[in-house]
Formats: sequence, C-alpha cells, structure tokens
Amino acid sequence: FKSNQCQYTSLVYDSSAGKVVLAYLDDGSPQQGAATVCTISGTSISFGSDTVFESANIRYTKAAYDANAQKIVVAYRDQGNSNYGTAVVGTVSGTSISFGTPVVYYAGNVLFLANAYDSVAQKVVISYRDAGNSNYGTAVVGTVSGTSISFGTPVVFESSLSQRMNSTFDATAKKIVTAFQALPDQGYVVSGKVSGTTITFDTPLEFKDAESVDMSAVYDPDSGKVVLAYRDHGNNQYGTANVFTTGYSESNITSENFIGFSDGAFATTQSASINTANTIDRNQSGLTAGQTYFVQKDGTLGTTAASPSVTAGTAISATELIVKG
Repeated sequence: FKSNQCQYTSLVYDSSAGKVVLAYLDDGSPQQGAATVCTISGTSISFGSDTVFESANIRYTKAAYDANAQKIVVAYRDQGNSNYGTAVVGTVSGTSISFGTPVVYYAGNVLFLANAYDSVAQKVVISYRDAGNSNYGTAVVGTVSGTSISFGTPVVFESSLSQRMNSTFDATAKKIVTAFQALPDQGYVVSGKVSGTTITFDTPLEFKDAESVDMSAVYDPDSGKVVLAYRDHGNNQYGTANVFTTGYSESNITSENFIGFSDGAFATTQSASINTANTIDRNQSGLTAGQTYFVQKDGTLGTTAASPSVTAGTAISATELIVKG
C-alpha cells in the first residue's frame, strides 16, 4: 500500500462504509501521519489514495471506529507539537477518507497508546502512558460530534509506570478492558466503566508475573470474555494468551417484575412509596425530554433496550419521567 517505510500501523473496520481503514506513520520525506482506505474483494485487497491527517512526525497510532457517529477516530502522539496526545476524526467516502482538524486530548508527552469504542456509552476511550505525570497509566473519554471530537478529564488507572497497552470493549460487562505492562514489567489488566465524559476503573489485576510485552486484547462475543495475547519474556518469549472474565453487576429485572421508581431515598426495611405506571417520577437527572428510556441490567437508564427489553418511561424534562408512559 506504500512503497516506502511505514511505522505504527493501525487497522480498523468501518462497518457503515464496509471498508478497512489503515492509519500509519509515513516514514518517507517528509514524515507525516496518513491513512488509506482498503477494499476487500474475495481474497484480494485494493487501496485508495493516501490522505494526510497530520503533516508532522507521529508515533503510537491507534484507530477506532465510532459506530454511532460512523466515523474513524485516530489517536497518536504529535511529535511536531511537543509530543502532545492528539486525535482526529475521519470520514470514509468510497475509497477515500477525509479528516477534520486534529484535537489535543492531553497537552503533555504521551506514549504507548490504546484506543477503543464503547458501543453502550457511544464514546471512544484513549489510554496512554502519561510522561508528564510519573508515567502513570491514564485514560480519557472522547465524544465525536460531526468531524471533531471533545474530551473529558484524564483519569489515572495505574499509579506506576504503565506501557505497551491495548484495549477492547467488553459488551457483556459494558466496560473498556485494557491490558498493559506495569512495574516491575508484569502483565496487568484493568476494566473501566464509562459514564458521561469520564471513566471509573476497577482495581488492576496481574495476569502474568513476568515481563510481558506486545499486548493485544480482543472481545469474544460468543463466550462473553476477553482474550489477552502477549509475548512472555518469562517463558522463552513464547506467544501466550489468557482468557479474562470481566467483573460486573447486573439485576434480574424483567418487564414483568419492574413496577416503577421509589419517590425518594429509603433505607433497607423502610416502607417506600413507588411511582408506578402512568405516574410521574421526579427524581431523575440528565434526561432528554421526549426520549424513551429503558432500564439496563445494572439498574441504570439508557436510550437503547437491554436484554430483556424493559421500558422505564418517557422523559418530559431533565428530571421527570412518565413511568412506563
């Protein structure tokens, strides 16, 4: 696809366009970040023209596909701008891709990026080693709007040197799962739950008590588990894999046993008043008027139905919901 040296390649599938996008550092003259649209036909592949998304040297390219926005998000370290963490939104059309203006998600030196899309929260999560904060493992939530992207506040998931990371989205647990190497070079994995523009992490777990590098993480929807693959320096550098089950909580709620919402906060054993069908619950927050909401397995509300589908009601304001209405 390119007749000169390329580095930091990252592939992602655009399901709306039916194309694969390849983002990379074009190590020619000049060095710059570029992307190519790939078309698969039978057992062959063809390539569109290169499109430059960053006219400077870059590192650690990682691409993700935002299915809600139907956009490609490319994260990278911008060597032409003080090694800042930067991301850009791409739109595929036919065999070409166009990009918006790059956006800095962290004004500091970043290394060893990971990038994954949370299809429930409809956000991208970029993870990285923060050289400006003791090399801690850090992540930031991004929201795509049109051809641009905005970011929340970065969150630390590991308070030690963290690197060589890779992320995936566990659709069963509804969490971002990141495999990474932490001091003293063991393999670790951490899961995080996105809420709004931030992410809350569980405690990192060690999955390999020896130096582990070249991490990869992928979600298997059939088993509802994540596979972690890596090079095991503690065992002759053999290629090795572990199966990881992400922890999560969910209720046994069904459309039959959901009756409504309490009209306030009540302690266990206290009597509670319940707003049932066709009444108005006034104890919500962050709702969009006119939007139908569904009860999720973890007891929260969402705009898409979980399985089983349980309708909570229709919002009439940011704080009010007609129960099952």
